[in-house]
Amino acid sequence: MTILSEGKPLLLPYRAAAAYHGHSALAMLALTFQGLRGALTRLSPAAPVDRAALTVTSGHPGPGVRDAIEFVTRAVTRGAYTVDRSLPEARVNPHAAISYSFRLHWQDRTLVAALREGVLPDRFYALVAMPKDQHSPATLAEADALKSSIAERVLLEEPESLYAYA
Repeated sequence: MTILSEGKPLLLPYRAAAAYHGHSALAMLALTFQGLRGALTRLSPAAPVDRAALTVTSGHPGPGVRDAIEFVTRAVTRGAYTVDRSLPEARVNPHAAISYSFRLHWQDRTLVAALREGVLPDRFYALVAMPKDQHSPATLAEADALKSSIAERVLLEEPESLYAYA
């Protein structure tokens, strides 16, 4: 994906986002990265968006979401990022009162990206809801493998198959 940074196009590959983030929340990092890719082209189909002009509201407080948004938009560093767990869209996790959506605010437009139901398997939600101290070595390994496999899968998909945009 390409975004404007300091007036110049900046290519942002997923591999760089993953290196920035680390390994803890790869599924949400990849999903949010793909969601941003689709959202930014909808905000400005003809030219890259200037990231300094973006503000972001996320319904999900997790580190993968935050790091994807920060890597692409620098909104966290710029103080242009908020988390609002009460956003009404994409309340797909039966174990947590959060929204798997984000809103990009640019110029006079707001674009909502909402994760489609069924993109994440039920087992993902169950594993991330489990308190860390209740994980066995086997469930920790399962969670890591599942997050990695989700990341690999969603990076091969088009953003429209993962998110509804409005």
